Amino acid sequence: MLNTLAALGRLAATPAQQVGEGTVLAACGLVKDVLGAEDAYVIRAGDPNFVRLGSTEDPRAYEIKQRGYWLVWREGAANPALPGGLFSVTDRMVVDAHPLEAGTPATHVATLLPGNESNSEVLIVRGPWPEGLSGDQVDLVASIRPLLAYLVGNVLDAERQERQRSQLSALADVAESFSRSDNVNEVLTGLSTALAKASGYAWVAITLTDPAIEHVTDRALNVGRHSETTIAEQGRTGNMGPTAIERDLRVARHLAWTRMPWLVPDVFDPNEQMLVDDSLRGYYQQAHILSMACFPMFFRDQLLGSVTFCASETHSFEEQEVGFLGALVSQASNSVTAFRLNRELREAEAQLRAVFASSPALITVIQPDGTITLSEGASVPRAVSAGTALAGKSVFDVLPPGIAEATRGHVARCLAGEAFCANSSTYGREYETQFAPLRDDSGVPVAVITVTMDVTERVHAERELRTLNEALRTAKERAEELARVAENSRRRAEYLASHDALTGVLSRRAWFELAESRRPSAIAIFDVDSFKTINDTCGHPGGDVVLRAVAERITEAVDSIGTVGRLGGEEFAVLFLGPVAEAEAAAQRAVERVAAEPVTLPGGDSLRVTVSGGLAPCRRQTDTPAVTLARAYDLADRALYSAKAAGRRQLVVSNRAA
Repeated sequence: MLNTLAALGRLAATPAQQVGEGTVLAACGLVKDVLGAEDAYVIRAGDPNFVRLGSTEDPRAYEIKQRGYWLVWREGAANPALPGGLFSVTDRMVVDAHPLEAGTPATHVATLLPGNESNSEVLIVRGPWPEGLSGDQVDLVASIRPLLAYLVGNVLDAERQERQRSQLSALADVAESFSRSDNVNEVLTGLSTALAKASGYAWVAITLTDPAIEHVTDRALNVGRHSETTIAEQGRTGNMGPTAIERDLRVARHLAWTRMPWLVPDVFDPNEQMLVDDSLRGYYQQAHILSMACFPMFFRDQLLGSVTFCASETHSFEEQEVGFLGALVSQASNSVTAFRLNRELREAEAQLRAVFASSPALITVIQPDGTITLSEGASVPRAVSAGTALAGKSVFDVLPPGIAEATRGHVARCLAGEAFCANSSTYGREYETQFAPLRDDSGVPVAVITVTMDVTERVHAERELRTLNEALRTAKERAEELARVAENSRRRAEYLASHDALTGVLSRRAWFELAESRRPSAIAIFDVDSFKTINDTCGHPGGDVVLRAVAERITEAVDSIGTVGRLGGEEFAVLFLGPVAEAEAAAQRAVERVAAEPVTLPGGDSLRVTVSGGLAPCRRQTDTPAVTLARAYDLADRALYSAKAAGRRQLVVSNRAA
C-alpha cells in the first residue's frame, strides 16, 4: 500500500503541462490494484452525459445508467467534507448507498474529485467487496482523493489559463471596458464572468428586463469550463424549458416588489417553485446545479434585472455570504447602468453629428467690433437676449454680461490668429463654441466664425458617469472589505469549533477526533485534585484561573510530543505519538510541573494546585482505531482513579494499576 501511495505521489509530481489522460489512467490502474478491484475510472460531466475519461464508448452503454452516475455525483457534491461513499449496482442501477466506512459490503466505491473550477468529476472503483473494505483501504481512498483531483484538474483545465487571460481581472476593469463597447452581449458576458471569478460560483447568469417587466431584453452567462456545451447555450438564450421565460418575469416582478434576494439551498426541493419549478428541474440536473441565489439589480428605484449565482454544491447562504454577493451585485448594477448611459451618450453624440451635418448648430460671423454679420442654423440659445434676429446686433449686447466679457477676449484671440473651443453655462444649459479666425486672401484674420452647440445632455451624462465610476470604486472596496471580514470570521469559527474557550487547548470533540485519526501510542488523563473545594472556596473565577494554569503547565510539560485537550470540567487528556516510555516521562513531568509552584488567584492570594494522572498505552490489535482508543481511554481512566485512591498528586500507569 505504501508503494502504491509512493507511485501515486510520483504521478502527482508530474509537471502540470505534462499531465495527460494517460497519467490519470495510470493512476486509476494503481488504485484498482491496491484496492483489489476489477476496475477504476474517472467520470466527468459532459453535455448532457457523464463521460468516462479516456473512453470512446457510448455513455448510454456504461456499466451504470446515467441517472445512477448523477445520483452518485449529487451525493458527493452535497457532502463535500465526506471522503467518499459506498454503493452497489443491480441491473445498472445504484442501490444501497452508504458513507465510506470499513466493513460495509458494496460493489462500488465513489469519491468526488474537487477541482479549481468544477466539482463534476468522480472516481469510481468497482470491487466487489462482499465483506467490505478494510480500515486501511478506507484510509487509502481518503489519501488518494487529492492526488487524483490534482491530476484530473490538470487534464480538464488545460484551457483554464488561456481563458483566464481573456477574462477581466476585476469588476472595475469591466466598467472601464463598457465605455469602449456597444455590444451588450459582450459587455454582459464580461460582467458575468467577472462576477463568477469574484464569487467562486460555477455559473453566473445576468437577466435584464424592460422597465415594465413585461419582456426580457438581454441575458448572458459567464465564460466557464463548459461554455461550449448545449446546456450552457440554453442558459445563455433562456431556452431551458417551457416555463423559463415565464419564470424569469415572475422572479423579476417578485424581486422588484420585495427588493430582497431569493435563495435556494436545494434546487430539487419540491416545495421550491419560484426559481425552479417542476418543468425546469431536468435542466438543472443536466447542468449539475444544486443551489442558486437570485439578486435584484436596481438603479435608483428602477429594476434593471437580476443576477443569479448557481453552484454545483449546496450552500447554506449565511448572512455574511449573502452580504458579500449583494455587494458584488450592487457593483454590477452600477456597471450595467454605466453601460446603458454610455450607450445612450454615444447614441446622442451620433444624433448630434447627424444633425450637425444639416446645420443644427448656430453658426455666426463676428466682425472685429463685435457686430454679427451672419447667424444661421439652430435656434438661438437661451443665453442670448430675447429676439431671434441676431444679424446686425453686437454680440456683446445680446449675451449676458459675464459671457459677453469672456467672448470679448475670445474674439481678440481669434483676431490674433488662434482657433480654439470654449464652454459656457447659463440657464441650466451647457454650450460648446468653436472659435476660428476668418482670413482674407493674404491670410490676415479679418473676422471671427463661431459654431455653437447645446451639449447639455452630453455634459450631464459625463458627470453622471463620473459619479457612477466613483460608486464602482467604492463598491469594489466595500466588497473586498466584506471578503476580508468573512475570511476572518471563518478562521475564528474554525478555531472556536475545535478549541476550548476557557483554556485554549483542544475541545473534547476535537481531541477525540484527532486521537482516533492519529492512532496515538498512549493517552494520559489528568484530573485537578480537590477542584470542587477550590471552586467552593475561591469561587468560579478562581476556578477558571486554576484551569487555565493547569492547561498551560501540562502543555509546557508534554511539549511537542503530546497534544492536550480538555475533556470537561477539571479533566484534561493528552495523546502521545512517540514511544510509550517518552509518554510516561512527559506525563510524570506534567504532574510535577503543575505542583511546582502555586497559582496566583485574582485577588492576589496563592494556591497550591496538584493533579492526579492515569496513563495507558494504545495497544493495536485487529480493532478499529475507535475501539482501540476507547479501550486505552478506559484503562487510563482506571489508572487515574488508582492515583486518586493512592493519595493524589501522582501518575499511575495502567499496566501497574491494581
